[in-house]
Amino acid sequence: MKYLLAVTAVIALCAADDQVEIGWDEFPANEPFCADCALSMRYQVLYLESEIGGAMEISSFSMMSTPSTGSSVFLDTLVIYMGNCDEISLGTDYEANYREGSRIKVLWQENCTVLAPQAGEWFDIELDQPFWYDGQGGLIIEFAWPDGYDHVYNYNWSTTTERSLHGGWGAATGFTTADVPRILLKGALSLEGMTFGGIKACFGM
Repeated sequence: MKYLLAVTAVIALCAADDQVEIGWDEFPANEPFCADCALSMRYQVLYLESEIGGAMEISSFSMMSTPSTGSSVFLDTLVIYMGNCDEISLGTDYEANYREGSRIKVLWQENCTVLAPQAGEWFDIELDQPFWYDGQGGLIIEFAWPDGYDHVYNYNWSTTTERSLHGGWGAATGFTTADVPRILLKGALSLEGMTFGGIKACFGM
């Protein structure tokens, strides 16, 4: 019984600070943080259930900076939403892409400056409140701002389905592309989201 309690405690400790990395460095792109090319923005991106691997409480995420120009972007107001999606691609209607009732505002920051470090390093976006991803369907991350200037480049890769949606602040619809930013989700995986290999790693096996 004591051994079982110890195992449970160690698993909980290991799951307290998990990361899930999705994508690779295929090409640099200034999306979502291009205030120069889009003075206002509403940008959705979809990450698939198979890429995340299980339920997770997401407290922050990071993107990978590139050698391209642009080390910071200023946004009048940055708003980020997260929610679930039951499809493997996005349609042109922003609201229709979300599973009903799943969309939550996770960040609202006025006079926001996003700083990118040296090329090949992650830059972080801390959320005002965590988002519970239940491991069912895809995860939508939506960025929006009404005004700003400058830009930051981060690595993207091309997928086989339309998984990003672009439009202006307050737009109801937009246009889709297959490009997706490389991302590092940070938070805590649920026990169900841990593989046997991950549990073994907690014990150094």
